[in-house]
Amino acid sequence: MDIDKIKIKWKEGAINQNTYVVEQKDSCILIDAGVSVDEIRKITNKPILAVMLTHSHFDHIDYIEDYDKLKIPIYASLYTKKSMLDSNLNVSFMIKPRPYRVSKINELNDNETIKIGEVILKCLYTPGHSRDSVCYLVGDKLFSGDTLFSDSIGRTDFIDSDKNEMIKSLSRLGTIDYKELYPGHGRVSSKAEQNQNIQHWLSILK
Repeated sequence: MDIDKIKIKWKEGAINQNTYVVEQKDSCILIDAGVSVDEIRKITNKPILAVMLTHSHFDHIDYIEDYDKLKIPIYASLYTKKSMLDSNLNVSFMIKPRPYRVSKINELNDNETIKIGEVILKCLYTPGHSRDSVCYLVGDKLFSGDTLFSDSIGRTDFIDSDKNEMIKSLSRLGTIDYKELYPGHGRVSSKAEQNQNIQHWLSILK
């Protein structure tokens, strides 16, 4: 399994967001949809089997409608579809308020495990940054969206953020067994580093 990271400076703004391409032998899976299909094709021409959304904030879903038009299955939290339609919840009010509409979202429950091609993914519900935040555990790799970064954590001052839920989510991630952390922004990290990072932020939040 190969993982390529596409780091973009969102439009002309200052939001650096990571979209990940998880490549298997004959296909690939995307973690988030912050980049266009054309950008993905610069990395691989393998069929895209699915787009896995970590949450519905605009910088992570800005091209989701394009993938939907290509009939690529979309997977996300139970709360993502509602959030995509509301500019306050998807925080597009920060740039240009808009809803994001797709034909279908395959909703995942907490602890649900699915197999897409050769890849097995486990969905972990981790609210706090947003109500619909999830992480994906793929083997020994954790894709944490905006719940957990290499040196920080996601903001908890949005309309559907919840500091107490973030405390619970961070505490939970501290118990998860993985080796590498692939966050929604910033650099790749390790479980060893996150043992300290999580405890630091829990002490601040509490």
